[in-house]
Amino acid sequence: MYAALRGYGAIHDQNNFLFEASREFGAAIGFAWDENWRIEGEYARRWAKISGINGARQAKGNFDSHTFGAHLFRDFNHGSRFRPFLGAGAGWGILDFEFSGPANINPDFIVMGDDTNQSLYWNVLAGVNYRVSDRWKVGAGVEYFTFDDQPVEANVGGRLGIDGINRSYNYFISARYSLTGPFRR
Repeated sequence: MYAALRGYGAIHDQNNFLFEASREFGAAIGFAWDENWRIEGEYARRWAKISGINGARQAKGNFDSHTFGAHLFRDFNHGSRFRPFLGAGAGWGILDFEFSGPANINPDFIVMGDDTNQSLYWNVLAGVNYRVSDRWKVGAGVEYFTFDDQPVEANVGGRLGIDGINRSYNYFISARYSLTGPFRR
């Protein structure tokens, strides 16, 4: 059994919403059942400033989400201090959007939204861990993350939805601590 913390930053977001200052923090409890395979349950929070929307580049606001999911990892290079890994996960999240600003084609027309959605997500991860001691590992990697595409309720010429496309490419750093004794080499 181990406990893990991950801190993320976005490399690039693919969204109808334009994000800046994207951040993510995750905490997990995991179990390695042999030298190469492990599974974990994770809670993560993602948040960002909305710096525009396609069709309303001056719209500003906030995005916040909370996710609960499971990840399966395959570790390679058994016996080495450096262990590359691949992982995949899925789960459920709550997304909260709040924004307003003028439309590009008519600055007098204000686009605004304040909506909360629920969505499934999936992700894939790749990186490397380094065994610092018998109980501590640190790591770094990249992640592709996506929520289900779904409309965000907004005032765009009446009540209708803006496609809420939320996919991102992230980098992360991590730390794991063994709760039940030394890590397997």
